[in-house]
Amino acid sequence: MLKTAFTRVGAALLALPLTAALLSPPEAAATATAPLTAPPMGWSTRSLGCSVSEQSVRQAADAMASLAPLGYRYVIIDDCWLAAQRSGGKLAPDATRFPGGIAGLASYLHSKGLKLGLSLSAGTTACSGGGPGSYRNEAADAAQIKAWGVDYVKYDWCNIPTADFPGKNVQQIAEALYRPMRQALGQDIVFAMNNEDGSTVPWLWGKDAGATTWRTNVYNKPINGTYPDMVAIWEFNQLRAEYAGPGSWADPDLVQAGRTGMTETEHRTQMTLWAMAAAPLILQTPPQQAPASIVANPKVIAVNQDPLGVHGTFVKTDGWYHVLAKPLANGDRAIALFNESDRAAVISARLGSGRYRVEELWTGEVSSTTGELAAQVPAHAARLYRVAATDADEQAPPLVTFEADPQKFPGDDRPSVLEPGVPGEIVTRVTNTGATAALRDIEVTAKAPQGWTIEAGTPARTGLLKPGKTFTVRWNVTATAPPGSYEIEFRQGERTATAVIMVAKGPGPGTTYVSDLEWTAVKNHFGPVEKDTSNGDQAGGDGRPITIEGVRYAKGLGAHAPADIEYYTGGRCTTVQFFAGIDDEVGANGSAGFEVWADGGRVAYSGLITGSMPARKVTANIEGARFVRLVATNGGDNAYYDHVDFADATITCT
Repeated sequence: MLKTAFTRVGAALLALPLTAALLSPPEAAATATAPLTAPPMGWSTRSLGCSVSEQSVRQAADAMASLAPLGYRYVIIDDCWLAAQRSGGKLAPDATRFPGGIAGLASYLHSKGLKLGLSLSAGTTACSGGGPGSYRNEAADAAQIKAWGVDYVKYDWCNIPTADFPGKNVQQIAEALYRPMRQALGQDIVFAMNNEDGSTVPWLWGKDAGATTWRTNVYNKPINGTYPDMVAIWEFNQLRAEYAGPGSWADPDLVQAGRTGMTETEHRTQMTLWAMAAAPLILQTPPQQAPASIVANPKVIAVNQDPLGVHGTFVKTDGWYHVLAKPLANGDRAIALFNESDRAAVISARLGSGRYRVEELWTGEVSSTTGELAAQVPAHAARLYRVAATDADEQAPPLVTFEADPQKFPGDDRPSVLEPGVPGEIVTRVTNTGATAALRDIEVTAKAPQGWTIEAGTPARTGLLKPGKTFTVRWNVTATAPPGSYEIEFRQGERTATAVIMVAKGPGPGTTYVSDLEWTAVKNHFGPVEKDTSNGDQAGGDGRPITIEGVRYAKGLGAHAPADIEYYTGGRCTTVQFFAGIDDEVGANGSAGFEVWADGGRVAYSGLITGSMPARKVTANIEGARFVRLVATNGGDNAYYDHVDFADATITCT
């Protein structure tokens, strides 16, 4: 649903004039004023939970010394700092965790040029660790916070006494609770509305209520540090862009760099997207563990902290490949090319007539272009550019687009496949995209995994590449490796392009049981997919004979819906067939739908099958497909009993 809704928004944005979106300055935004000219930056203690202490906060503050000059100044204690009860009607810190008190801690941070943030709850008690909420104590608590020297308040949405507001909806209750605290704190303290429950719709009223930042979630859930979750949160954040602006910014949650769950590329992508969105840059990783190569790039941070404070918006998107633009105070533009998909792709945008200086802020490469901006963007990666109009005397070399293994058709999001020992072809392309001068002495070289053979089937060097022209090299490649994912690195001067290659062996001719093949990808709700047995319990190898309504099957796959099992078929296969059913090991419980997908389209569906129904035969035409997926979907109830069988599953190939 999210991707569908997001794509509808993207389709509407595609109708906007690209040049106007990139080049027209936002006059209204330029005249806005706010207590802060840029979104807050800092670190949150969230990862410490209730192990947080005065000592750990001081240690983190000491470690922030190198980051503070870049703007990371707020040290935010996220819960577990309060004593269980008020003292004389006033808030008090937990004496064990914070023996020196909050005022002393604030003074310590201020001496280092840092600022202190605390979390409070708009409800009756704090979100975690115990302690009182600020409900009906807003004025007194705000006075206490200010007396301590606190600079930032994260105002949570926990333990809200909704029964005290008869006849009011959640939004009305939130407004009734958040506005008084903001008024009591005054404008000198950053006010971060952390009402994550999307039903409070803070984007509709947060700015009017004086919020420095407001959350963009649809439901109450902090970021979990995985790529799909980060992208989903970013998508929702972009849908709120029209409500964000200088002094009141959309908050898509904490920066994850340094944590497990995403690759270095994906962490850099989050930093790029947060910078373009003028989002708060609040680290979740302790400052001493945050990778400087990602969180301390001054030119990327400058995009986030630009004085205009504008939330970047879409110029072009199809739901997978995105172009975003953000106006900057000096008249430049920041432009991001984001490839959300699982395969490298060229993403491009027109800048309009004229000549431009283009700097890629992650690599520092500077080039020039007469109006086209393009790059091959790796899977899950984002490129960030600062673009400035310039004159013909600019000496920067032309912008070059260097591609390895370009997409074979629009929307191609699968890696290219080589079968072991079978020669294949990989293409590279060098394009003089900038077209501001000719390129000379272009040579492309290749480095494949050890033991592979790779040689240019066409010339790999050219003496001249005229403006706007493309130089193509076709490489003959033979893989000698077991099934898996591998990389071939191509170089052209200082530029690198990487082709991600899947090595896989397709089924042989005739009819083969699917359980005798190796899948290329697999997802399963609970435990592993089992071959020739039922799913069993959680551990691998604990399945039982596949049995559907008393009928046993010697071969097949046992899974737990939702499940998705992919095979490489190389365009040589014609038919998939199996008996679909819920295994008897869950009795009459469970329900699921069984599907067959050939490349990007569904070619067969079983209909809903329950645990009290006999097996249903499913036959699918898969002619020409490179990849085939066997999918089991949840039947619409809970997934606890959905032990699905693809019994006697076979594939027929030529």
